Amino acid sequence: MNLHRSRERTHGVLSDPDTKDYTMILLQEPFWSDYMKESPSHQSWTRYEPTNRDKDPRAVTYVNKAYVTPAQITQIELPFTDVVALRIHSRNSQEPPALIINVYNPGDKAIIRELHKELQKIHFDSDALVILAGDFNCHHPLWNPENYPRHDDTADHLVELATDLGLTLLIPPGTVTYPNAQTAIDLVWGNHSAEARLLRCQIAEQNDQGSDHLPVETCLSSMENPVPETPRLDFSRTDWAKFDELLKAKLPPPPPDNGAHKVN
Repeated sequence: MNLHRSRERTHGVLSDPDTKDYTMILLQEPFWSDYMKESPSHQSWTRYEPTNRDKDPRAVTYVNKAYVTPAQITQIELPFTDVVALRIHSRNSQEPPALIINVYNPGDKAIIRELHKELQKIHFDSDALVILAGDFNCHHPLWNPENYPRHDDTADHLVELATDLGLTLLIPPGTVTYPNAQTAIDLVWGNHSAEARLLRCQIAEQNDQGSDHLPVETCLSSMENPVPETPRLDFSRTDWAKFDELLKAKLPPPPPDNGAHKVN
């Protein structure tokens, strides 16, 4: 969600009861306090800002303390003031850590090519879940809404990055995320593991904080291709007398005894 530097919207999304069930919130252009030199903190969320603080950052990731502890999180150092990359370690030691990358790509000075080079240096397991999401400020027929013709070089660089890392769009192409221009610049990408777990990726209508960008929610299952759980029967609560009565009523009558098998 891009919050256009609004203090009220940033505090609002962190305190909104509708967001308490989300595991992570990836914000672009959040409120930044010039006095405190940080984005807002909140008792329910662990805050992660870019490792490079040369200027006011335009990306911040909040992780829900109820679902992921700080001990499960490793931040990856990157030379950008507008990117936050986190490794999320599962409580199950058998699962590889997920990689979640929050990006704000400035419209006036694109960082996609440099980001591509840096991400190539990061080792991630082939089975690991990878999400790349944020405000990319670029246009391409791959995700543009219908009849929106703009196409720029930065978008081509983003497609190259996604192809190299094995990422595909999780948000449906053509989804308008910036209504003022009726275009799509807020995108969510994922690798095969993320795609296999995807339940939905769509505009989060219930979480709109009134920004000029629409919020996007991405919901994933906790495992690939989950098998629906079959409820077990509690036989200890069976009314056996009633069971015998119903069983007799449902069973067909026994065949007539013609005496063929009698033994004298």
